[in-house]
Amino acid sequence: MPELPQDRRAIRDLLEFGEPEQYRPLSVQRRPIASPAGMHWERVEIVSADGDVIPCFLLIPEEPTGSNVIALHQHAGSFALGKSEAAGLSGDRMLAYGPRLCEQGARVLVPDLLGFEERQRAWSSDPAADESLDALLRISNGGSLQAKHTRDIATITTWMIESFGDDQGIGVMGHSLGGQVALFNLAVDPRLTVGVVSCGLGTLASFEAHHIKHNPAWFVPGVATAGDVQLVAAALHQQQVLVTAGIDDPLFPLEGVHAVLAAFEAGVCTAELFVGGHELPCRVQALAIRHLTAER
Repeated sequence: MPELPQDRRAIRDLLEFGEPEQYRPLSVQRRPIASPAGMHWERVEIVSADGDVIPCFLLIPEEPTGSNVIALHQHAGSFALGKSEAAGLSGDRMLAYGPRLCEQGARVLVPDLLGFEERQRAWSSDPAADESLDALLRISNGGSLQAKHTRDIATITTWMIESFGDDQGIGVMGHSLGGQVALFNLAVDPRLTVGVVSCGLGTLASFEAHHIKHNPAWFVPGVATAGDVQLVAAALHQQQVLVTAGIDDPLFPLEGVHAVLAAFEAGVCTAELFVGGHELPCRVQALAIRHLTAER
């Protein structure tokens, strides 16, 4: 086995993340569901090694081109929404990139991240408080909420490869929280060869300077002193990531965006900075879909 690059080893160590192939489903259940014309949809339930059920929608085009993409939903404090928004069944239609990727020939797997939609914790009447408590408990046990997200996505990546192959690699796309999770998984898992990070890039230093309270998965113990999010970006090798960011995004100060962009290895990252805020405009979404579905 080739020696792991130092920066990738460093971020894996912070997340206590092993070889990505070790994250395998305990079981998988699939069943067809009502599908739009030109697509076949399934509900897929993937059980991770820690016993969590990860509900997903699987979107398969009539004529797949070979692209396989994991589409990750946003946060927005809307815990009742998850995979259904990225699949275009509810929520913000501008973030319904799952079906649009499928229309371009990609098989698309759209999971619920922990805490959202079917994976709400329901510990109390306040899902935001539940999310914070979960993150704190994980930190007290030496882990992090981001590490949990990362293991879950690695598990479904394994299933995608075993089910459909990876001749063109596996892609990942997400907006906001979804972009954040996509970035961390690209950093630790070279099986993900192409990605889109939409409004999910910034530094912990910029969050602190501007007193921005982000979702608690951002706060991985040790990452700030190890190199901040620049360390995560530097861990991508021989991958192709498109970063999109609104220059007036109140959640991601522009100086933090530029700092992380500068940390990517040459040839890895293409950036599309647009006039706007925390959003995914039609033109920018079209660029993202072309990036993920282009022949390589």
